[in-house]
Amino acid sequence: MSSFDYLLFVLIAVAQVGSPGPSTIFLVNNALIHGVSRALWILTGDLLAIAALAGLSLLGIDALLAANPTVFVIIKLAGAGYLVWLGIQHIHLVRGGLIAKDQGLSERLSSLWAKSFMVGISNPKAILFFSALLPQFVGGPQEASLATLLGLILVFLLVKFMVSAAYAIGAKGISHRLAKPGAAIWGKRLTGSVLIIFGLAMGKSALA
Repeated sequence: MSSFDYLLFVLIAVAQVGSPGPSTIFLVNNALIHGVSRALWILTGDLLAIAALAGLSLLGIDALLAANPTVFVIIKLAGAGYLVWLGIQHIHLVRGGLIAKDQGLSERLSSLWAKSFMVGISNPKAILFFSALLPQFVGGPQEASLATLLGLILVFLLVKFMVSAAYAIGAKGISHRLAKPGAAIWGKRLTGSVLIIFGLAMGKSALA
């Protein structure tokens, strides 16, 4: 691959991961509650999920899903259901206008890491995304070596990490504005509502 091809790949990756989605909302919420460093550690769950989906595309799972639309719909509905459930959990933390004291802080990082992984793995469309994107950056079948494809996946993960870090740092930078009374309550409601909206949109898309 030429330097121009790598640059183009990076720009596409930035455009893809820079668009706010469920994982971004989850990351920002973690950055505000647990700090940037812990939020980025939790993010590795999402990165592992992305790597797994990219790996599945290399194994040809995308062709299997395309040949079995019913299975694909079931997987998409399961992912959509998880996002809705996670959103309801966030809203449930708000009880009578108050958030249970230290409830957000007391949640184990391992549990948050698992949730990050589940948010990342919940959208099987990523498999089709990688199967469509990666071949565009190899000259032909003879150049599509495993090392080249894995290198592109690693570049994508690095871009995802850097863009996510920017989101986390930016969120933490305005955290003082969110420290006003009631801000935490509305923050939980907003996070939960956005996750539910994404989940419902994914479910509608799966049934369309």
